[in-house]
Amino acid sequence: MKLNFFHINTLLSLLFALVLTISSCDDNDSFSTSPNNILTISNEALSLDTVFSKVPSASKKVMVYNRSGDGIRIQSIQQLKGADKTGFRVNVNGVNITPEENNTISMPMELRNGDSLRVWVELTSLKENGTVKPQPLTDDICFNLESGRQQKINLKAWTWDADTLNNHVLTKDSVIDNKGERPLVIHGSLIVNPDVTLTVNAGSIIYFHQDGGMNVKGRLVVNGNSGKDEKVIFRCDRLDSLLQLSYDEIPGKWQGITLEKSSENNEINYLDLHGSGYGIYCDSSDYKTIDDMPQKLTMKHSTIMNVLGDALSCFESKVNIENCLLANASGHCLSVTGGNVDVKSTTLASFYGYTASRKYALRMSDYLDTDKPLPFRMRVDNSIITGYAEDQVYWFPLKKENDPDILLQHSYLRTPEPTDEYSKKMLQNDIYDANVTEEYRGKGLFVAVNEDGTSFYYDFTPRVDAPVIGVADATTSCKDDILGKPRKETPDMGCYETFYEEKKE
Repeated sequence: MKLNFFHINTLLSLLFALVLTISSCDDNDSFSTSPNNILTISNEALSLDTVFSKVPSASKKVMVYNRSGDGIRIQSIQQLKGADKTGFRVNVNGVNITPEENNTISMPMELRNGDSLRVWVELTSLKENGTVKPQPLTDDICFNLESGRQQKINLKAWTWDADTLNNHVLTKDSVIDNKGERPLVIHGSLIVNPDVTLTVNAGSIIYFHQDGGMNVKGRLVVNGNSGKDEKVIFRCDRLDSLLQLSYDEIPGKWQGITLEKSSENNEINYLDLHGSGYGIYCDSSDYKTIDDMPQKLTMKHSTIMNVLGDALSCFESKVNIENCLLANASGHCLSVTGGNVDVKSTTLASFYGYTASRKYALRMSDYLDTDKPLPFRMRVDNSIITGYAEDQVYWFPLKKENDPDILLQHSYLRTPEPTDEYSKKMLQNDIYDANVTEEYRGKGLFVAVNEDGTSFYYDFTPRVDAPVIGVADATTSCKDDILGKPRKETPDMGCYETFYEEKKE
């Protein structure tokens, strides 16, 4: 829970003072003035990681214990530089340290053996640094004991200047090109108007606040490439960590990207999108027949991962996906409702680790409601579709007797091998993981899939002995992989090509 330091919990402070008053009446307590009796501090060097300039950080707590065997009197608690100099705000058991009080809590405190204090720290840096790189910021909290001993908690952080857009509307063609420059933070919606193109160049990073997202009514072009630090990254603006897990890896920290009805010819290359509420939603297009449906999205060499909803959701849209990783969505990794969708050399991996209520790696349907069938065509080649659940490929037809224009071929599928002619027509020349050793389901297939259940570390590169190695159809496979590496003469299924000299244990 985030503590508001400028609206003090008066009741907490009064109760704390009352406890001190009552406990001071106990004649059986002894207090030591020996310099050997000191406080035990849970963290004497508190780091708030990196925060954007003028943006409040999360609150962090430090516990201060008296485990000395005798009571200890704290004469004063002082913040050496103060909030007016550094922006660190400190609260000790409900009492703020403020510049108005000379950055000092002067009221003596008696801390009996076994008692403790809670210290809350928050930071809003007061000014920009005037540089493109994060700059260090420090302060100290000093506990001045009756014995003359002084103990400190060192506060440290890095502050980073950023450009900020708040509910911004682009009314003309615009370019984001901030590699090595000030980061860009989006609050609320970044709206790309109709007939406007937003181009995001290689190496650019866009940080989205909790309420941040992008609504594209015009066109989005992402021009990442395979060079070092040349991907484009869409992520949350939290730069700190929760325990050992970076907030950057936690789903739902920003909204997502919507390609609206009027949006066409979006091109995404080498994008890394993660940590959002949903990934990319492609709204329906205006069309008469499926053959004249306009191109909504072409996405290559890109990753959408760790999202609360669907990673990629396509509704009556023409979409082409090549060499992409859609993984770890609480919703579907790929959801297709009507439209015309081609998927090549792509990995759909449903291993979302934060809940067991995840949905399917691939969901397909030819209707939105039961009164209106939608035009539908689906092709999947040389891909991997897998996850924790027994069946990861779901087809929801309006009427099963319809003849679906669906073909999933030369792919590795976690779904039962078809036995009826209806299903055999849709699934051809595939490998079914029900036919391979149990260990290949999930972590036996890939290098790493959250092995200990708590690290949330994933590497969806196939193992060198996995059944997807060297079995893709060379005539229809992509010529390179998600990293831009040329594929072997006998290519692998999925987005990553595994090379024997790169074997990982």
